[in-house]
Amino acid sequence: MHRTQIYFEDDLISDIKKAAQQTNLSMSAYIRNVLKKELAQQKAEQTKVDFSGFTGIWQDRDVDQEKLRSKAWK
Repeated sequence: MHRTQIYFEDDLISDIKKAAQQTNLSMSAYIRNVLKKELAQQKAEQTKVDFSGFTGIWQDRDVDQEKLRSKAWK
């Protein structure tokens, strides 16, 4: 484990202390848990791929399955 020092505003540290007490965790453990959840959520969102921009990219082309097969199997 790595030790670091972080500065928090007074109102934020007060909220962190209250939340840590409510969950029966130390402030450090509470902060680690919150950060782990946030980082996991961000990582999950990054893996989602939006394919909506590809919708209809072939709509103006005269392409059917037989034409594709004939070109692919030459």
